[in-house]
Amino acid sequence: MQQERFAIAIRSAGAELSAAEEQLAKAEATEKRTIATAMFKAQTDKGAKTSAAQMAHADSNCKVFKARVARGVAKGAVAAAKANLLAAEVEFKQWQTEQATDRAERRVYGA
Repeated sequence: MQQERFAIAIRSAGAELSAAEEQLAKAEATEKRTIATAMFKAQTDKGAKTSAAQMAHADSNCKVFKARVARGVAKGAVAAAKANLLAAEVEFKQWQTEQATDRAERRVYGA
């Protein structure tokens, strides 16, 4: 049945969005932890006393770069999942409109 196919598509897209948002939250937490660790190392190992100096050291750290890239990838996955959910909803609404149009035509033309 058409309705069940649309429901499955919407549920699937919703689950994909949920997983993508979870991955984004993990990536953001990892990024914050990595930056904090790099800033702490800058303070203890390099003697950086100001927040700006610590952040400058963190910005040059390879692990921080990788964490930021991972967050960007996770944001892209969330955007893609949202687009998939919207596409499934639009497809359902189009089908719904077609069904309403068919019913109206049957009423008018008595078919």
